[in-house]
Amino acid sequence: EMCIRDRWYQRRVHGVIGTLYCSKNNYEFGIQRVMKSLEPYNKKLGTDTWYYAKRCFLNLIEMVAKQMCVLQDQVMNEILTFLDAADQYGKNITTVLGPIETSAENKTVSNEARLLKSCLLYTSPSPRDRQKSRMPSSA
Repeated sequence: EMCIRDRWYQRRVHGVIGTLYCSKNNYEFGIQRVMKSLEPYNKKLGTDTWYYAKRCFLNLIEMVAKQMCVLQDQVMNEILTFLDAADQYGKNITTVLGPIETSAENKTVSNEARLLKSCLLYTSPSPRDRQKSRMPSSA
């Protein structure tokens, strides 16, 4: 029983620490902690935990889109793997509290994970774009 409680506590700590690091623009470390806090995904992924994780991902996507943050390839791959797992395990987890309206049928973790993945891939520069141009400037 003590071991289970310690693991639960460690997961919560990872989530809180990750959220704090994201709020201070240290996204690589923060997002990794948030993802770790949701392992195993089939047990830890829920409406409430997804809400906080999603906020970190949305902030990250905004910073990448504004070119204020560039992710290492390894971290990007970990995020994409996480979003695929959220898509897989979140099919029956709603992202709204209360009665589900007919217009809210797509409000699942699975659907939102796919949307976040699309946004992240759309806003992220390709590895080729991250390299300095070898063309001489025309100035």
